[in-house]
Amino acid sequence: MIVRGSSGLGEATIRTIVERGGKVIIFDINEERGEAIAAELAGSVVWPGPTDVASEESVTDSIDKGVEKFGNISGVVNCGGIGMAQKIVFRNGEPQSLDIFTEVVRINLIGTFNVCRLIAAHIIANIKKSAEKEGGVAGMTLPMARDLAGQVRVCTIAPGFFGTPMGNAIKDTILEKHMIHPYRMGNPSEFAHLACAIIENPMMNGEIIRIDGAVRLGKL
Repeated sequence: MIVRGSSGLGEATIRTIVERGGKVIIFDINEERGEAIAAELAGSVVWPGPTDVASEESVTDSIDKGVEKFGNISGVVNCGGIGMAQKIVFRNGEPQSLDIFTEVVRINLIGTFNVCRLIAAHIIANIKKSAEKEGGVAGMTLPMARDLAGQVRVCTIAPGFFGTPMGNAIKDTILEKHMIHPYRMGNPSEFAHLACAIIENPMMNGEIIRIDGAVRLGKL
């Protein structure tokens, strides 16, 4: 299951997983792009309808639709996130809107945890059924990996600047101050390659993996 799979890093990850024979459920709110990708990759991708990642009801409903299509879910790649490139206090003395910060936390942090906990519960339930018959975000990584040990692996990818709709909104003059090597934005396919490597390597667990070309940001 790919969160925010209708564009950028999520879409690239979907295409890479499908190329390797995997099946994907898209969690996103962009209905037009979600339906288009599902139609293009019919049989390998399902669009369950718009999903609010911070809503238990919405995520559970989309999980159920995905399970109905593919039988079960074996993992999740969280690419969902929104940006907030604003100062705390503007030059005119006005403070930043609390609503903007609240929405960023709701989507980026609460949404990530909400999806992880519900998918983890689904995976563990499937493991138990099989036995009967026979993951701020970075700070959650290791505690979640330990708590779910033996059943679910948890890793966090910490990307730098990538050529996505969000990344492309940043001015080139700002980026040039921070690029090291390679001296460019990352390609979404490079993020997808790492995501697949984590999925395929059973020793990857409890780790935060940077993919940023050695960029360490100072003041933007």
